[in-house]
Amino acid sequence: MADIVQSFLEAPTTKRFQLLKDAAVSEAVRAYLGPAAFAELEMIARGAGAHLAGTAVNLVFVPGVMGSMLTSRSIGGVWWIDVLNRAHLDDLRLSSDGSEDLERQNDVVPFAVDMTYEPFMRAVLRRDDFTHVSFPYDWRKAFGRNTTALKDLILKTFTENKTRVHLVAHSMGGLLVRATLMEYERELSKAVGRIVFIGTPHYGAMVIGGYLKNHLWGFEMLALLGRYISRDTFRSLWGVLTLLPAPVGVYPGTRPGDPNPWMTPAAEKWFYDHPCANFDLYVADSWSLDINQQQKQELQRVLNGAADFHRRLHAWHQTLDAELAERMLMIAGVGYKALFRMVYRSHAFGLWSDMSKTTDRLPGDPHRDSDGRVPLASALLDNITTRYVTGVHGGLPNIPAVYNDVFNWLNQQPLQHLAKTAKDAVNVHLADPTGGSTAPNLDGTVGASGDDPGYWHDTDYGPVLDEIDASLPANPGAFHRVRLL
Repeated sequence: MADIVQSFLEAPTTKRFQLLKDAAVSEAVRAYLGPAAFAELEMIARGAGAHLAGTAVNLVFVPGVMGSMLTSRSIGGVWWIDVLNRAHLDDLRLSSDGSEDLERQNDVVPFAVDMTYEPFMRAVLRRDDFTHVSFPYDWRKAFGRNTTALKDLILKTFTENKTRVHLVAHSMGGLLVRATLMEYERELSKAVGRIVFIGTPHYGAMVIGGYLKNHLWGFEMLALLGRYISRDTFRSLWGVLTLLPAPVGVYPGTRPGDPNPWMTPAAEKWFYDHPCANFDLYVADSWSLDINQQQKQELQRVLNGAADFHRRLHAWHQTLDAELAERMLMIAGVGYKALFRMVYRSHAFGLWSDMSKTTDRLPGDPHRDSDGRVPLASALLDNITTRYVTGVHGGLPNIPAVYNDVFNWLNQQPLQHLAKTAKDAVNVHLADPTGGSTAPNLDGTVGASGDDPGYWHDTDYGPVLDEIDASLPANPGAFHRVRLL
């Protein structure tokens, strides 16, 4: 049964829908996803209407962090993420430089894109002007470990199909696309067409800081994930920690001449000047994590790499070719609270004791509005066309207004469905209940409101997590949807 499921997951979207007609495949996938998630997948498959025109492949889709599934070539099985293999989650730990598995014999590799994107894929399949290929990648590793593979896929697709390749990226995938263009801009200049970023945290998100400080505190499934992934393993995930808010001088509001309304003049004399924190996010000691010297050194190495990545990518964007910039579209989600800021409070002798977290949304303030994970300020790129939608981070690609304007952009047609301002996006959403996702569970949303402040509550929820853990075999689909960002 495990082989059937893995073959199903590896198959392209069109093939997946065809495979579901096989009784053995259907039974195995139902057991893997659970009844509720499988019913949603069947609904999506029935409405796919895949075209048969044989359109040349002209679109590469790049998923977000944890949107690529991982397997072990030596041991087998779905390690990210399968209830039956959750004991292997801690085996995802990387070496200190983030280049390979700590236990090299594990040989963990990406092999498929998560099914939470199936509604978007269905929308592509229903058209006769686009055919897509997805790019699963190892989101654990530093971006530089994935750029060559993405470059090679783009060039291969371009060469085989004799047409420019459009890039559509969700969340972390957008940073990977930009990193690839930065590294291989000249080589890709004739191969890449238009580019769309959906919910990309171009300058990081404090929710990752919440997970680093409080170890995967959040909604129930995130807290449960923390039982299986150790703190050491989480701190080894270079790609994930590179999603921390960019350092001072790069993050919006910290550049020379930027206003800093989150700080009073008196506070500026004493506290670190960043809209996301009052301490230096890129100094391991500043986190007060109660770790030993070796662990601090290993974390500092990751933080140094993350800071360097943000600085290089920002510097490249300042020199971005105008013609390339004109082909880029950013779609930002708004209307939800998130973990916007973490503040250590100083007490006796200047020692850090406890931390307060800012999560309330302030309409009109890009540092206090979000899609539930990514602050609006982080999603905005200078000199790039931007549109807005009210939606939850994980489900943004599956919102009809989003993917319909993605297709308009790729076809160089006017954008008709998304708002030009964050304010208009919220107003439109409130007036139009159809603006939500077509798959409210498979799209990765979290709860009814979608708000995720990125940390768990102060009460001991051990018994609650025990109960959820025990229920997973009967409802595995719930665990499959765990998302950091």
